[in-house]
Amino acid sequence: MDSIRKIFGYIHIALALLVALQFLVSPMYGGDVNGTIWDMVSILMAVGCIPALIFAVIRVRETEDRSDWGAKAMLIATLVLFLLFFRLFFSSQVFDSAEKPPYEFRLLMWYGIDVLFVVVSLFVGRYLLRSGTGQRRA
Repeated sequence: MDSIRKIFGYIHIALALLVALQFLVSPMYGGDVNGTIWDMVSILMAVGCIPALIFAVIRVRETEDRSDWGAKAMLIATLVLFLLFFRLFFSSQVFDSAEKPPYEFRLLMWYGIDVLFVVVSLFVGRYLLRSGTGQRRA
């Protein structure tokens, strides 16, 4: 189990760095290339949100007896990310729903989701790497 946690920890750190780099670099090249790259990154983000939520729930279950605010905060942030991301991802990219928000508001929502994804992925990756090496908190 420790090796699986370590692998997922590195994957989450890499996803966080990828999204952060794309977020910072995307205004430089704009246009159709920007949209195509964001579509690929969004699919990776969708894949990354699911194990992040699973590991956040596992962390809360592991620390159920103790009052670990970090575990609860990670679960809440991951749940908010999961709900916001998939609501916007499904409505605008998968189903092209008529119920999607206006473009400017969608762009603002994506900015918030991208930043939240980086923060959550870094915390999940850090937790997985620390727990994968046997360094659990008391």
